[in-house]
Amino acid sequence: MSETEEPEWTKENFQKLFAAMKSNIPKRYRMFAYSKAQKALDWKKVAFPPFSPEECQEKWGEILQKMRKFRSLTELIVEAEDALSEPKQNNKIHPKFPKRPTPPNALFYKENRAKFQEQHPELSHREVLEVLGKKYPALPDEEKTPYKERHQLAVKEYKAKVQEFRKQFSSPPDRKRRKSRKRKQVSADTPDGEQHTEGAEDLPPKPPLNGYNLFCKEQIASMAGISVKDYVIVWAQRWRDLTMREKNKYNTRCKELKRQYAIKLNEYLQSYTEEEQQRILNENGIKIPKQCKGIQSEIKPVFTHPGEPKMPSRSGNVIFYKAQMELLKEEFPNSKERFLKVCQSWQGLSIREKERYREKAHERIRKYSVELQKWFKTLTAAEQEDYRACNPSKRQYLDDKKIIVCNIGEPYLSIPSDSEDDDIEDSSSDEEEVTLNYYEVRKVQHILCSFVFSFTTVHLDVINVNC
Repeated sequence: MSETEEPEWTKENFQKLFAAMKSNIPKRYRMFAYSKAQKALDWKKVAFPPFSPEECQEKWGEILQKMRKFRSLTELIVEAEDALSEPKQNNKIHPKFPKRPTPPNALFYKENRAKFQEQHPELSHREVLEVLGKKYPALPDEEKTPYKERHQLAVKEYKAKVQEFRKQFSSPPDRKRRKSRKRKQVSADTPDGEQHTEGAEDLPPKPPLNGYNLFCKEQIASMAGISVKDYVIVWAQRWRDLTMREKNKYNTRCKELKRQYAIKLNEYLQSYTEEEQQRILNENGIKIPKQCKGIQSEIKPVFTHPGEPKMPSRSGNVIFYKAQMELLKEEFPNSKERFLKVCQSWQGLSIREKERYREKAHERIRKYSVELQKWFKTLTAAEQEDYRACNPSKRQYLDDKKIIVCNIGEPYLSIPSDSEDDDIEDSSSDEEEVTLNYYEVRKVQHILCSFVFSFTTVHLDVINVNC
């Protein structure tokens, strides 16, 4: 090797550098932030022939530029070692991976920073950056052209170097490595806004999450001339301008897409074993769609209108349960225990006391009817027609003569899970409230009968033992 020729950094040399750095980090700095540990590093001890301490430090600085640095120095060295052993998976921080070309505005900044700093010594580095950053976009196109041409030339060279790097460090694909979970961007031509999974061409496309998402995806084709930043604002306004019936059509279509997706996904997975099915679902970030079964499939969706009064519970014991669940929260922290205690308390009430709670429910319904009628009058004729069509169960509350308050027994309140804190509160939607009241009788009777049966069984066992 001649004196003028610089020594080449081979893979073995990098390994020596990392090992020397790791062994020479002072013990008290091993888990410190990298900047502190790096200052405490003695590069004379790290250096090895044919490289000087300065060359070792400079090479480490080049590697460090390509790595995130919010870690300890020890962790950074470990990542650099991994990048060396797996260049294909860690090519962005590999020591020999080509550096990305500088963009045109950065070239302009580099070329003019020193001169501008001399002319304005009172400005800080950050202020100079801000001024020049605003100056470049204001340049005429002919002045920007040289910077753009230099950038394009650098991009071509960069791509050629990347290809050369990949040939040099080529390795067989890792079959065990997880596939990307990223979704391909949805174009305006994608039917019904479906999302497609990369690397899983045979998988059925995912449907949109809800009717609004379906609406937005269909609006993409009509957004010509509108800034991308304003898309969401425009979509939201257009969605608000739709009638309730039009919104319901989107929601219905979305539900149908989800139903078809569940069928197609199930058919696709049938050709695999359970283990392979789970692997496919995990690799593509897919959750098996929940199928509506039994009673829940019969529940019709209830759509609320902005400003519409919330429908209260129609059953007296729901009022009792909600109040008692709140009162007993400290005495019975466990939600299930508290719920069973409330069930017992309700069963222990006299007929007169239960009637008092039912009367409260009746009074709330009457008040709700007045508020609903008052709100209903603020709607246009078309909106009123849509509301009646979409909410047939609420028509009775729009006419004082037709109000029916049903004594439908004791409503079903599902036993809360341990993780739930406020279990029986006012529902955030009318749909939940209607569901609660509509399917009340049989399920709560089933829960209470199960509880009474288990309670009776215990007492019978005690009697048998005593006998």
